[in-house]
Order: sequence, then C-alpha cells, then structure tokens
Amino acid sequence: MQPASGPAITISGMTFTSPSAVAPGATITVTNSDSVEHSVTADTGNAFDVEVDGKGTATFTAPTQPGTYPYHCTYHPSMHGQLIVG
Repeated sequence: MQPASGPAITISGMTFTSPSAVAPGATITVTNSDSVEHSVTADTGNAFDVEVDGKGTATFTAPTQPGTYPYHCTYHPSMHGQLIVG
C-alpha cells in the first residue's frame, strides 16, 4: 500500500511551494491550485519537465543524482523554485 502523502510541490497564487528535500528517484506530486496551466521545468538540462492543468495534479520522478535543481514555469517566467535531491 502506498503512503497517503509523499513529496509534493504546490502551486498557488503564481508561486511554488517545494519540499525541503526529496530522495533521489522519488515520485513528486505537483498540485496546481491556480486556474491557469503551469509547468515545473528544470532550468538546465532535461532533469524534469511536467505540465499541470489549472486545478489539476501531475507527477514526475526526481533526478537520481543528489543536488539542487532550480526550476521555473515555462508559461510564467517570473515563477521560480528549487528542488533539493539528497
């Protein structure tokens, strides 16, 4: 049985709220509370890139290499966050 909760990124009010750190290869749930589509896209490389419809959810797999991964929303370039994998 899967745990009821795990690492999550929440999008609300055009801002990201990220977990303090996640395990390498963890499944991360993205919940978009806004009414517009957003993305969670790694700033460099192709570590992760997921689109989330307004009021929707999506998941992606964290990179397997520990480190800090800055990310942004491709639709709203002023939105930034970082994913810490450790």
